[in-house]
Amino acid sequence: MTVFLADRRGMSLVELVAALLILGVLLGLAYPSWQRFQAHQSLRYGAAQVATDLREAQERAKAERREYRVTFTSGSSQYRVERTGGGFSHLAELPRGVTGAADATVTFSAFGRPDSAYTISLQNSYGSATVTVTRGGGIRYVAP
Repeated sequence: MTVFLADRRGMSLVELVAALLILGVLLGLAYPSWQRFQAHQSLRYGAAQVATDLREAQERAKAERREYRVTFTSGSSQYRVERTGGGFSHLAELPRGVTGAADATVTFSAFGRPDSAYTISLQNSYGSATVTVTRGGGIRYVAP
C-alpha cells in the first residue's frame, strides 16, 4: 500500500523567485513603450489645450470687441493669453516635457480674425505637434 503525502499548498521559494524574475523582465520590456505612449499623450493634450485657448481668445475678442493675443516663447512650457491694452491676462502651462518650438504671437482682432496665418509647433523628446490658425480664423491641431 502506497501512502501519499498531503497535497502541498503554496509555492516554493524557487518558484516565487522565477515568477518575480519573469515579471521583472516583462515590465522592463514594456517600460520604454509606456514612456513613449505618455509622451505622445502629453503632446496631444498640449496641442488640444493650445487650440482651446486660441479659440477662447478668439471668442473673447468677438464678444468684447477688443483685441486679444496669445504669445508663445521658444523653449518655454508656458504661454500667455491676454487682452491687448490690459485688463485680462492668463499664463497657461503646457504638460510636463512639452515646449513651444518657436516664438509666435497670434493676435485676434475685435471681429475674431487673426492678423495672419500661424503654425504653432509644440515638441517634446519623442516628437512634435502643430496647431494651425488659418487666415480666416479656423483653428485645428495635428498631433501624433
